[in-house]
Amino acid sequence: MKYFLLSLVCLFTLAFGQQKEWTVKDITEKMQKRYESIEDATARFSQHVKFGFSKIEQTFAGTLTMKKPKKYRVESEHQTLITDGSTVWAYSPVNKQVLVDRYKENQNSLSPEQFLLNLPSNYYATLLEKDKESNQRFVLLKLVPKDDQSFVKSMKVWVEEGSWVVRKVEIVDVNDTETTYEIKEIKLNTHVKDSTFAFTPPSDTEVVDLR
Repeated sequence: MKYFLLSLVCLFTLAFGQQKEWTVKDITEKMQKRYESIEDATARFSQHVKFGFSKIEQTFAGTLTMKKPKKYRVESEHQTLITDGSTVWAYSPVNKQVLVDRYKENQNSLSPEQFLLNLPSNYYATLLEKDKESNQRFVLLKLVPKDDQSFVKSMKVWVEEGSWVVRKVEIVDVNDTETTYEIKEIKLNTHVKDSTFAFTPPSDTEVVDLR
């Protein structure tokens, strides 16, 4: 779940005022400031995975809903991941199974709060050349973990210039698997209900409690 959230964590953190010249420090500070203004958010996204060894590629769509503090719901056709800040549910409709565990957070956690707080100390960050896709201009940020034991090898974040909204995140892991998330739509501060982050498994579901 942590790795899955990493690829999406930036979706709600980069929308800020225009500035002519950018530094990594500027962007980090603006990310933190923007996140402070968000109470809840919902996004539609597509995910494309290119496996490093087999070269097999997969694409599917999903939705991500978040609410402060520490509530997340990620849904796709393959799996539903939910946490209310204390319990985590990982539900597989294909396997008719749900894994239940405690939500754990520490300085290495990949929640938006912890990611932004620890970004300068956990990542080497560089600004790449401006990128142009579909007649839109993007600022491109590259992050490389300082921990050489990290599962993530590198990450790129495309930020739309002008609106300053993240539109794409690309992650390469130690297996050279490349996972790309593209944001189709984002809605902020729509008063998402707490009940969104509760989960009751269907009657025919096997419950595996890891707590």
